[in-house]
Amino acid sequence: MNSLQIGRKRFSRWFWKIVDTKTESAYLAEFEDLSAMQEHQQALRLKADYKTGSLEEQDVEDVYRLTKFFDPAVIAEVGTFIGVSTLAMRLAAPNAVIHTCDVSNEIDISPIEDDLLFQYPKKTSVEMFRTLADKGVKVDLIYLDGRLSQDDFEPLTKIAHEKTVFVLDDFEGIEKGVNNAMMLEGSGRLLIYPRTFTKAKTAISLPLSLVQIVPQEAT
Repeated sequence: MNSLQIGRKRFSRWFWKIVDTKTESAYLAEFEDLSAMQEHQQALRLKADYKTGSLEEQDVEDVYRLTKFFDPAVIAEVGTFIGVSTLAMRLAAPNAVIHTCDVSNEIDISPIEDDLLFQYPKKTSVEMFRTLADKGVKVDLIYLDGRLSQDDFEPLTKIAHEKTVFVLDDFEGIEKGVNNAMMLEGSGRLLIYPRTFTKAKTAISLPLSLVQIVPQEAT
């Protein structure tokens, strides 16, 4: 008997179409707020001890859409910098608890008081993951804009659960996103490639427990 084989590229195209369809109305309603937020955050570059690149517009949109689609209650982010991705996730999930670390910088990124946003300035991902693990925190979505190391995995396995989604920045060539995808790869996970025909570099490590074949899609 022949098996039904679906390649990663084809599945990735289906994935992005589904995400876009489910989040389009919210994205259009909040487009101006998302654009204004990006412009505001860029001014924080002057406060950075270490200046690096920021997300392209398509990747900001993808981070927003993915957060809106999965609706996580708890988010962890590696690589705060000036907070563009952080606040895109906040806009998409206003009631989520967000933990975000940056090993190089110490910038207060939020323009308003946010009791559900916890920054870990000048802290490594290992330090933040260990803090969360010690507190018994379980994370639904982990956004990685930093390179994982072997030291990350002991605390990371404690804060992730069977439905944790990993969103990977810089998935191209030999950049950190590819390295992170290889380290996270396992039989229970599916790698979703970035959008085709764009400059997008956002990939996803999706747990198979979140994939369901249903007779009729929910609207």
